[in-house]
Parts: sequence; C-alpha cells; structure tokens
Amino acid sequence: MQHWTAYWQQADTLNSFAEGQAASGYHGELAAFWRQQLAGLAASATLMDLGTGNGALAVLLAEQKQQRATNWRILAVDAADIQPQRLIAKQPALAKPFKQIRFLGHTRIEQLPCANASIDLLVSQFAFEYSELSASLQEAWRVLKPGGRLIAVMHSADTALAQDSAVGILVMQNLLAADGIIERVLALLPLALRSTQSPQFIQANQQLLQQVKVYQQSLAPAAAEWFHYLFAPFASLLFQPAVDSPHQAKRLQQSLTYYLQRLSDQQAACITPDKADGIQQQLQKLRGRGQLAPLYIEGQLFGLALMAEKV
Repeated sequence: MQHWTAYWQQADTLNSFAEGQAASGYHGELAAFWRQQLAGLAASATLMDLGTGNGALAVLLAEQKQQRATNWRILAVDAADIQPQRLIAKQPALAKPFKQIRFLGHTRIEQLPCANASIDLLVSQFAFEYSELSASLQEAWRVLKPGGRLIAVMHSADTALAQDSAVGILVMQNLLAADGIIERVLALLPLALRSTQSPQFIQANQQLLQQVKVYQQSLAPAAAEWFHYLFAPFASLLFQPAVDSPHQAKRLQQSLTYYLQRLSDQQAACITPDKADGIQQQLQKLRGRGQLAPLYIEGQLFGLALMAEKV
C-alpha cells in the first residue's frame, strides 16, 4: 500500500490520470455518465466514494450537491493514507467542495465504517476492482439501504489502457533489473562527479551507452515511447550532474519502483471474463439486481460499469 500512499501524497492531481484536463477531475462524457447516476437521489441521501484517491469523483458529487441544492452527506474512503486537503494550497477552488466531503484514509472497501443499511449510493471509479470482490460486494450489500445502488467503473483487460500498461510494465522491469540500465546510471553518477575524463568514467559511460543502444534497437514503437518517457529524467542527471544527482537518481528509482507496483496492481485488478462471471454469481447470491456492461467514452472502451441495486 506504500506505493499508493506515496502517489496520493505526492501527486498534485485529483485522480490517477496525471496528465491533461483529466488530472483536474472528470469532464465530458465521463462526467456526464456520473451525473446521470445521481438522478432520483433523495435530498437527504448519503453517498460514499470507494477508493477515492485524492477525491476526483467525490468532488463531482460535492459540486452536484451544490447545483441540485441537496443535503447529501458525502463520504470518501481509501485504503491508502490519503491527504487530499494538501491540494488546496495549489488549487484553492477545491476548498469549497472539500468542505462537503468527509475523507477517510486507511479504510478498505471490504471493511467500511458504516452501520447496516445506512448508504443510499456507493460509487467507485477504478478502485472497487482492486479489492477482494466477493467480500466487497457482501460489504456493499451490508451498508446499502434497500433500494440503494452500487455503481462501479472498473478496469477491463480489453481496454487500450490495459494493453499499453502491459507494455510499460515490461519496460520498467527491464530498466529496474539487476545490472540493468538504471543500476548503471546509479553507478555512473558518482564517477561523473569526480571526473568525466577518468578512465573509470569513460569505460562505464561507454558500457551504459552501448546497453541503451542495444535495448532501444530491440523495442517496438509503443515500448520505445515508454522507454523515452521513463528514462528521460535519469538521462538529464547524467547530462548535467550535480552534487545531489546520486540522491535524485535514487529517488527516481524509488518512484519508478512504485510506478511499476501501481501498474502491476492495475493489471491484476482488471476485470476478466472469469471475474465478471464471479461478480454476477455473487449478485445472484445477494439477491441483487444488476448488470456489468462495457462503458465507452469518446468512442473508446473505457472500462466495465457495474450498476447494481439492493432489492
């Protein structure tokens, strides 16, 4: 869990989409999908965002609470040690919606701090599937009121994101391998600080350049993009070495290790046909109504949407 805690405490984004407009929350068709799920909720409903991260979906709920002039109670939980309030310093506009949200870190979906039949709507965006699904579905049914709903958008193994992430994982594993490129960079930096003209540096630098060249030549275009993206910060330290460059390189190595762990978690969490069957069987045991259907955003498969109701 440390790799997720580190991410959420260091990221300046609301969600795990760290680039572009998506970093500031949900927009366009995805936001419209979530707004549609709020139709018909009572003005006094209790809502909970499962696996909230830094609160992207919870913020959408808070904004809708204001626009619809309701008295919704909004809870947002995550298994990691989240501290979303720190984002307010750089994004003051978050202060207002954050006041409407009660964030709870160190809280697993399988063990929610809620009374039986106390929640009207459970929502989750790329989080529910990371939990132990059978236990989480049972827990969701425990806390939902009769007629309450669970809406979870989950990673699918068939999305372009999952396929691209699989490529990224292989590149990271190669970079971080023993005697791999990153290990050579870490060994080279202290030599560079002493003298870039020393025989030791020249030999080690030539070995690194040759290793990088051979590896790059072996890569398909998608993997090459991953390599350039991941290796660039390390390369910049070599081009302009400074006293703290070795320390920076170790931090980059740790960040890359955490990134690999997060992507590996994501891939392991993807909903496969077998997992989908298991979800449907669990819903039948719980006597719930629901469906698991592909969700398309801007014409592309985005994930699978579980929409279930406690009867």
